[in-house]
Amino acid sequence: MPAYAASLRAKVREAIALSQAGDLIAATHPIGSNLRREWRVSRLELLYELAYLRIFVEWERFLEETFIRYLCGYQSTHGACQFLTGNPFANLGSAQAAMLHGRPFALWHDPSRIVARSQRFFYRGFHEIVVGSNGARLENLSAVRHRIVHDQSDARQRFDSATMSLVGRRYRAARPGRFLRDWDRNVNPPRRWIETFGGELTSLAGQIA
Repeated sequence: MPAYAASLRAKVREAIALSQAGDLIAATHPIGSNLRREWRVSRLELLYELAYLRIFVEWERFLEETFIRYLCGYQSTHGACQFLTGNPFANLGSAQAAMLHGRPFALWHDPSRIVARSQRFFYRGFHEIVVGSNGARLENLSAVRHRIVHDQSDARQRFDSATMSLVGRRYRAARPGRFLRDWDRNVNPPRRWIETFGGELTSLAGQIA
């Protein structure tokens, strides 16, 4: 198995560094300066949203790339996945076609779909075990992602439900950047929520491949 978990970790660090760059500008330039006016809070929050979206895109890419390779019999440090029936697919193309099952693409944001996809091929595959065990948390992280890219009332409601579950509060205007830039005070020293979530996805990736 290629080092997809390490690659994801590096991409997460890059995205978090991008979000922190905006904060650094705001912290090191006086109020009223040109840079400080350009980097007002709303734009800092938008930068956090873009960074988180990048993290989630890389997470979904990790899930798909590793799943296709497990279908081909690849082994990671955790071993190979046990097929329900038959043998590994001969190449990545045939594995991808079987995974897509006639559809143009596969969705990777929904934990229940990931588990069901794994169960089509494997007996307790690594995606099923790890994602299934962390389904509620991943659903909340997915709701944050959806709120960034969608403005429907459903996306807002799901985001509000996610933040209530994660931190016990709602955020004004259901702004995901405001939440991601907020402090996770469950750790010492406190860190931004985007850092917490990036670390969690990185850790889960290490358990899958």
